[in-house]
Parts: sequence; C-alpha cells; structure tokens
Amino acid sequence: MFDLHVLGTSGSRPTKNRSVSGNYLSTPHGNLIIDCGEGFQDRLVKHELDLKKNPIGIRARISKIKVILLTHSHLDHCWGLLPLLKTMQLDGRAKPLTIIAPSTIEAIEWAENNYGDSIPSNSNINPSDFALLFREWRTHIENTSSKNIFKINWLLIPILGNNLHNLINQPIKGIKLTAIPTNHTIVSVAWFIESTENSDRRVLISGDTKYNVPGFKEEILNNPIDVLIHEATFTHELSEKAGEHGHSTSLEAGKVASDVNAKVLGMVHFSPRITDFKEIEKESRINHQKSFVCNDGDIFCVSNNGKISFLRKSQNSWHEHNMQ
Repeated sequence: MFDLHVLGTSGSRPTKNRSVSGNYLSTPHGNLIIDCGEGFQDRLVKHELDLKKNPIGIRARISKIKVILLTHSHLDHCWGLLPLLKTMQLDGRAKPLTIIAPSTIEAIEWAENNYGDSIPSNSNINPSDFALLFREWRTHIENTSSKNIFKINWLLIPILGNNLHNLINQPIKGIKLTAIPTNHTIVSVAWFIESTENSDRRVLISGDTKYNVPGFKEEILNNPIDVLIHEATFTHELSEKAGEHGHSTSLEAGKVASDVNAKVLGMVHFSPRITDFKEIEKESRINHQKSFVCNDGDIFCVSNNGKISFLRKSQNSWHEHNMQ
C-alpha cells in the first residue's frame, strides 16, 4: 500500500553515514517526494539501483514521481530540488509534476507584484520564502532549457495561524494531502498523507518543528497514524537549545507519537554531535514504545490491512528489522 523510503536522517549538514532530509513515498496511485535536501537525486538513484538488484519487490523510480512536497525553505530540506528537475528534463520527462510548499499571503503577493525589488525592512517576508524561491527556480528552469520542459505546477500554500490546509484540488487521485502548520524558525508545515480508497492508511512527516504543534493531536487527525516520521535533533539534556532553534528532542518526538496515536515512530534529523543513538531510542520510548532511530535507506512498508514492516539495509540487501 505505502512504502516510505527514508533517504536523509542528518540535521543541517551531511555526516559520514547520514545525508540531509529527503523521503520517497510509493503509493498505488502515484509516488511522492517529501523534502529534497542537498544531493537528494544522487541518493535516490543509488537507492533505486540497489533496490533493483534485490528480490524484495520494492522500487523507487524517479520517473514515477507525481508530486514533491516541501516542509520549509531551509536548504537542507529543499536545495536538491533544482538539480532533480534538471535531471528529469534531461531524461525526457513528459508527464506533469506538482510541487507544493508553504508560504504566507504577504510573500505570495510580494512575489506576484514586486518581484525583483528590495524587500522592505519592515515587512515579515523571509528572503528565502518559497514564494521568492519558486520565482527564481521557475525562471532558471525556463531560461536555461534548450528544449521544452515538462509542465510543472508550482503551488504555494498560504499558512494562516495553526489552521490545517486541505488542498482543494488533490494532485493524486486516491490520496489526500493535508499541510499542518508547525513551529519552526520560518514558515513550515508537516505533511499528512492519507489513502482514501479501499483502505485508510496514513503517514505523517513532521519536517523541522518544536514540540507542542496544535495540529498534532489524535482528536484533530481523527484516527491513528500508521507511521510518524518526526525530527529528534537533540536529546533531552539539550531541550533548551532545541526550543531556541525550533527543533524537538527525542523525548518530545515520543510524546508527539503518543499524542497522535502513531503505531510506529521513525526519528530523523539528528544533530551531527549525536553519537549515542541508543540513548535517542531510550528517551523516546519513555513515551512511545515503538520508537526507532532511522538510518538512511530504511523503508517502512504499510499493507492494506495496516500491518507495518520495517526494512533495514545491511550489506546491500534489506532485512526486516525487529520492532518488538
């Protein structure tokens, strides 16, 4: 039903064994990327080549991507997008692609009416807001292409307070996408992805956020979450630092998993200073027993009946990880 590939688990910058944020979700109706940090296409290509050699029957093809969802405009979450689009063009892609990201009404109006002018010092517009980045990226793609590029639908979501944003026109039939405003240093959202046909399967991917997001409650999301992917940048001893920088601790990630009634929690976005990942899991399990530190290349498989398998790569092959 859903195969969620975790392809980046480091926060802010790559480390020896961990890359920055990026996820690939396979669904029966079309596939999605959720965040696309630096070097994402390289990771995805290598991941797909290794999957192709393995008999597990799971793939992650670039050609099958229908939608790219972005949580916020920090570069470790979006800087791999433009190179990926260029590769799609070089590969001769013809199918349309939808890219969706959060913004503000003020930034969207400024980009439409005043793009190219200096942003007023008294405005609340972030220079890296997606309203401005989308204009730059679209112009770059259109002006540097020697042939017609495939159709790209650039969609900006104006975030208003803590209100959940349900897309009026869902880009994938059978899949419902909802943006949940989160609490980071810039406008940011989590992506709530639900199947709407045959079986009600649900995953939630947090992006970067502090604890206590109003939308992260079971009574708001209505039913349990199959898989929650949530950041755990620091351990509890650095909770003050986490809050100052708009991040969560592993203890708080476990609380969120409990709040939304997640069956499984996968933690990502670890500070490069973290070396004891057993402590990350230990802290989170105070609040949620099925909490796991994700490695790059992990796959969560959610079946139609709700069974969840956790596959971990070892020696170029994937094996089921014990979730007991």
